[in-house]
Amino acid sequence: MNYIVFDLELNSKPFKNRHPNEIIEIGAVKLDDELQVYSTFQAFVKPKVYKKLFSIVKNKTEIKQEDINNADEFRKVISQFRGWLDNDYVLCSWGHDDIHHLKSNCKLHHMNSKWMKNTIDIQKHFSKAGELPLGQVYSLKNALELLDISVTEKLHRAEVDARYTAEIFRRIFDSLELEKVNCAVTT
Repeated sequence: MNYIVFDLELNSKPFKNRHPNEIIEIGAVKLDDELQVYSTFQAFVKPKVYKKLFSIVKNKTEIKQEDINNADEFRKVISQFRGWLDNDYVLCSWGHDDIHHLKSNCKLHHMNSKWMKNTIDIQKHFSKAGELPLGQVYSLKNALELLDISVTEKLHRAEVDARYTAEIFRRIFDSLELEKVNCAVTT
C-alpha cells in the first residue's frame, strides 16, 4: 500500500465565479508501508481559464507567471501524476478541498476522476483527535505547531506542504481507524 500525500496550489479569484479554482501546482510524496518517503512529485500546471496569476496567489505562493506559462497543460500533468502513483494507493490530503479541486479540474478538462476513490482527509482526523468541535479544523500551520514540527521552509508551495502533511500523517497514523475512513484499505 502506498500513501500518496498531495497538495495543490490554485489560481483562484477572490470572489465566487462559475469556473472552478484552477490547479497551478501539484506536489506529492509517496510513503511506503513503513511510512517512509521514497518518491516525490512536483509539477506546475498551465491554466486553461485564468491564464494570469492573481496577485493574491503570487504573493501567497511566490509562484511566478513564467512557472505556469512554461508548464504543461492539466491533462498531461495529471497523466504524469497518475503514472507516478503505482497501482495500490490511497490519496491523502490536508482537508477535503484538494480532492474536490482535483475532481472539479478533471471535470473542467473532461477527464475521468474515478481513480480518486480511496482518500484520507488528514486534517479531519487530526482535528477530531484534537477534540475540536464538529466543523472546526486545524490549519496546517497550527497542526505543525501543536506537534512541535519545525517549519524550515515557506508554506503554500505544493511539494513543501505535502512533505509537512506527510510528517503529520506519520505522527497520527497509529490513531487512525483506517477501516472507517474513506479508503477502506482492504479495497
